[in-house]
Amino acid sequence: MAESGSTAAAARALNLSQPSVSVALKELEQTLGQKLFQRLSAKGMAPTAFGLRKLGQARQIAARLASFQQGDAMDEDPSGSVAFGYFSTLGPQYVPAVLRLMAKRHPHVEVTLQEADLAELNKLTESGRIELALSYAVEAPPRAAIEVIGELTPYALLPADHPLAREEAVSIAALAQQKLILIDLPLSRDFLLSVFRAEGVEPQVAYRTTSLDMAFGMVANGLGVSVLVTRQAGGLAYDGRSVVRRRLQDSRIRQKLIIQRPDWAVPTTPLLALSRCIREIAQSDGGHPL
Repeated sequence: MAESGSTAAAARALNLSQPSVSVALKELEQTLGQKLFQRLSAKGMAPTAFGLRKLGQARQIAARLASFQQGDAMDEDPSGSVAFGYFSTLGPQYVPAVLRLMAKRHPHVEVTLQEADLAELNKLTESGRIELALSYAVEAPPRAAIEVIGELTPYALLPADHPLAREEAVSIAALAQQKLILIDLPLSRDFLLSVFRAEGVEPQVAYRTTSLDMAFGMVANGLGVSVLVTRQAGGLAYDGRSVVRRRLQDSRIRQKLIIQRPDWAVPTTPLLALSRCIREIAQSDGGHPL
């Protein structure tokens, strides 16, 4: 229920009736003597502070039980599940490869996925609804353990026939004179705008979008330029029009790629296995070349 946020969603995930889940929760809270969840009006349920502590313990027990049933040494062949969250624009670049590696090395671990923007990802981490998150180091939640696994450099995305596309690197001042397509996600927008503001200029925002694919399409159709961090392979938008990537000539801004988890929770063996796979994929990638 910590992952699903409501008894109805938990019942669907467990293939049980909602009343049976509600009764089980009530009985567990009576046994433990404290509330595990607080009921939020029209917003489902959220773990209490006591519930968060018990959530970490429950995940440890579940991981140990799964490994016991499997008959394997936990460190060598972990079993169980792990709730994995990721920033929406990072997902396509890293998550499929991470899942492939997990399936190959740890076939007895079930990975459940949660996609979110940076602000929501922080809330999910802090609440314990996800155990591990792949994110950017923009504004990490206060109760999170952070590991930096890479560093990415912002770049310019331009229409293939744009005059600036003839340059090997473009200046931020020159980009600020163009119409900007801005990735408009919480926390992300402020970081991308900081690339300009660090150089004392303000961009001319023409369009805002929450989608990398839409940004590529708008740029390819000559509606503006963009500044991005997340790499996306290929030079074509969905309609077949071309874009080019160019290095920023004078940017001092860098973006750290991180994995984060609730600092109050003891890591389970499935979580540690997933961490290793994420780290390996991210470090082997190094960001696609421009």
